[in-house]
Amino acid sequence: MCASYEARFSVTQLVEAFDHHGAPLRFPGGLPNIEPVDEVRPTDLSRAVRAAGAAGAELASMRFGFPPPAPKRPPVINFRSEGRRFSNGPAGGRALVPVSGFYEFTGDNYPKTRWVLRGASRPFLALAALWRAGEGGAPDAFSLLTAAPGPDVAPYHDRGVLPLPPEVWADWLFDRRPADALLVPPPAGTLTVEAAPRPK
Repeated sequence: MCASYEARFSVTQLVEAFDHHGAPLRFPGGLPNIEPVDEVRPTDLSRAVRAAGAAGAELASMRFGFPPPAPKRPPVINFRSEGRRFSNGPAGGRALVPVSGFYEFTGDNYPKTRWVLRGASRPFLALAALWRAGEGGAPDAFSLLTAAPGPDVAPYHDRGVLPLPPEVWADWLFDRRPADALLVPPPAGTLTVEAAPRPK
């Protein structure tokens, strides 16, 4: 599970990485200015990558979390991946959310211990996600896909988000391979973990 994440990277890093791995980012209005964010929380606006045509992708501003399914319910920030098919359409589909790290929490008492998990060998991770078009003037939104945790996440939670390896980014975004072939927890050593107490 992931209820918040860190987004500290440059647009240049994103452009270079996605171009190198077959999903070049298109910016019809010019490169955006991306400010680093220490913690993106549910309902915050953030950035997600989605297909924009057969071979290009776009970095879109979207809200973190689908609208709640019923009144007084929280937004849907995590979406179970097992046993489901995910495809692209005009009102939603596959996406990747770039993060420099994501947070997990342990302990039974408040405040819980906060941990940040980052890529062991890359400046950012690309988490598998779904996006949906906003209705009634609301912004588009995304939810992070989850599965059984990989060995790096298991000590901290019984579910885990899915950082996809760069070599399958294009396959996921452009719907070239079935979801169950791609949505696999990462092997041990993919992530590093360190304590991340909130600033006082």
